Amino acid sequence: MAYRRSIVSMKSETMNATTEPNGATTTSPEQAAQWLQQGKLLAYPTESVWGIGCDAYNQQAVEQILAIKNRPSEKGMIVVTDSIERIRPLLQQLPQSRQQQIIASWSTRASEENAAHTQQAHTWLLPLKTAEFSATTEADNEDTNTQDIGAHKANASKAHDPHQPGNEALVPYWITGKHDSIAVRVIAHPLIAQLCQQMVSSANPYGLVVSTSCNPSGDSPAKSFEQAYAYFGQDIAYLQGETLGYVLPSQISDASSGQVIR
Repeated sequence: MAYRRSIVSMKSETMNATTEPNGATTTSPEQAAQWLQQGKLLAYPTESVWGIGCDAYNQQAVEQILAIKNRPSEKGMIVVTDSIERIRPLLQQLPQSRQQQIIASWSTRASEENAAHTQQAHTWLLPLKTAEFSATTEADNEDTNTQDIGAHKANASKAHDPHQPGNEALVPYWITGKHDSIAVRVIAHPLIAQLCQQMVSSANPYGLVVSTSCNPSGDSPAKSFEQAYAYFGQDIAYLQGETLGYVLPSQISDASSGQVIR
């Protein structure tokens, strides 16, 4: 099948004989984080369905997911992280009222047995300052000096302490696509929150993991490990667990305007 050929042909060149084979499964977020840091793709449970993701700061891994999903890079990718505090620097330029709205949407947790039927995961498009990213690519601007492009690509993974004033970490352009914002969610799933926490490093200061629905283009998102494995088999790795049972799909909103996009 086309999606199988795409992912196999785009295996990361960084893999070596000591790396766990694809198709491996684990219940350990620590082990799963090691796989992501090696450039692997990972299927995992989210609030409502299974997702497929990678290290958001690994360009080649992100391109593999774009190929699987048949998704144009210009659209950008949703990413998840473990805590509000982790990405607070990305909220600072928003009005306090909007910050409070976003924080409240990420702080709600199921408190009743049937709450999953009314709960909804919230993804926000957070605006980025020029200092935090550049959306310019070769395709967007043919007049851009090639040395400048090379410098930008090198800087896209530059390490900062993002909590120091004036030291916001750069967000990779392969995550934002053509947009001047980043689509991010503080995930409610405790297992995936642990995974994101394990991903925090100088190379990934926000602990960002790509999160897109686990399915080939045109198919329904997987709702279980068995369905995820049926879709991708040995092509990827798996972090086993259950979804939180949310019935409603993730809501996407613009943090600048407050408008619901989806």
